[in-house]
Amino acid sequence: MEPLAVDDDICILKHETAYTAAGESPVSVCPGDESVASHFALVTAYEDIKKRLRDTERENTLLRKRVKQLEDKLFRPEAPPSEGPQYVNKAFSAYRGIYIEKEDLQLELNKLKKEKSESERLLTEQQLQAKRVGAAAAEDGDGDQPSDEEPEQLSGLLAGGQGQH
Repeated sequence: MEPLAVDDDICILKHETAYTAAGESPVSVCPGDESVASHFALVTAYEDIKKRLRDTERENTLLRKRVKQLEDKLFRPEAPPSEGPQYVNKAFSAYRGIYIEKEDLQLELNKLKKEKSESERLLTEQQLQAKRVGAAAAEDGDGDQPSDEEPEQLSGLLAGGQGQH
């Protein structure tokens, strides 16, 4: 857009004065106070419109610069045209490698989870056997004083429980 000339602005304001001098006012045929108020309102509105136009033109200029920067960034002529397919091939190879590594890690994780659950199951069985042995020993003896043979029996049962599985 072309900025309006200052002379045009003044000419528009003098246009009302020309009609007033001839006795014909385009706004109204009112006494002087109303004509002055009307003129002041028009001048104020006109100044506001001029300010908005300047601001809009400034914003438009900034937006055009930003669009130009983005276009330059998007369509960089200095980049070789063969870079695109090579980049895609490298990206696909990297993705495939990561996917294979993920699958291997998932298999290893599943294996470790299985081993952990098996170990927990064996531990639980051993604890149950130890409780049974402790309960049986308590029934056989007085329950207050463990005999010298009881620890040996417990360790033998625990060792036997591990060998069974």
